[in-house]
Amino acid sequence: MASRRLRPVPRLGWRAPITGLRGLVAGLLVLGALLAARTARADRNDLRLINLCDTSQGNGCGWVTQTPTRTTVALDPAANTRFRSLMSELGVVVAPRLQTPADTLGFAGIQLSADVNVTQISSGKSFWNGVEGVQPNNPNLTRPPSWLTTVGGFVRKGLPASLELGAGAVNVVQSGMWALQGYLRFAVNEGFHDLPLPSLAVQAGVSDLLGTDQATLHVYGVDVVVSKGFGIAGTWRLEPYLGWNQLLISGASGTIDATPACDAATVAGTNPANNVAVAALPRSCQAQAGTSADEGGNFRFPSQALITRSRWFGGAKLKLWKLFLVGQFAWTTAGGSRDAQTAMGAADDQSGSQKAVSLSAGFDL
Repeated sequence: MASRRLRPVPRLGWRAPITGLRGLVAGLLVLGALLAARTARADRNDLRLINLCDTSQGNGCGWVTQTPTRTTVALDPAANTRFRSLMSELGVVVAPRLQTPADTLGFAGIQLSADVNVTQISSGKSFWNGVEGVQPNNPNLTRPPSWLTTVGGFVRKGLPASLELGAGAVNVVQSGMWALQGYLRFAVNEGFHDLPLPSLAVQAGVSDLLGTDQATLHVYGVDVVVSKGFGIAGTWRLEPYLGWNQLLISGASGTIDATPACDAATVAGTNPANNVAVAALPRSCQAQAGTSADEGGNFRFPSQALITRSRWFGGAKLKLWKLFLVGQFAWTTAGGSRDAQTAMGAADDQSGSQKAVSLSAGFDL
């Protein structure tokens, strides 16, 4: 248990921060509800999972078979591996993160911060074809950036018994995707600033991806972090820290339209005897005019087991009065988990190792 001595707080000073904290958390929940309903706009980094089907040979998507009466989808054996690898690397991009040393804020403390993070991805690998910015008929023409940027804001609140609660949201830049994040931290050892003992904390966090109907993505993290603070010239305080994080990534497919050029309602409502109306349909679905055959083009990637990734991180917090700046570097080892029970064969996580650099600034109140 921590040995930090708690200072009495005047009642009015205590109630005001709590009211503000509740308002901010409520605002984050409202923001999440609005983002969950937002699916119309698509930018270059938004998910488009049908692009995981390579059409560069000019023969259309090999997963899809269309006849005058039926549309069927059969994924190739590598499709589940591409989906798993994409969810793995995107999961690291939006994983819960807290750029802070091990010491908690104390039960009267509140922190407000904004941060920017850049995370490396394997943009040249085929599983990153599954975004809007890639043309499946010519996937090498444009590729995703090698580093994905997220920006966000967080609030932390100290609690009694060396506990701390936090929440925030981050946006994947050049996309409509957001991740709502939350965590609970417990300081096993803190407050021994005059002794050669480091502070130690453990925390659990969760991140939920919003703003896309292509997939649901939940990322859970368990962290261990150690730190030690030093005073500088009686004015500044520097707190270096090191930590390890175990990530558990759960990605599930949304409903994917395998024949996006064909609108099922339009195809079903077209009179097959009207040659002009039939000719106005895309060539691939003209033979299905007047039928509901195109409805068979909707599919989902099969559910998969949890993806596990391991992340190491280190950084430092520099504080002057109530202002602070934190810089952090993280390295996530390459993926290697496998789901051997997936339909259409095993799904392997072929994600590469991922580096990330973060900056955070804000106020300790």
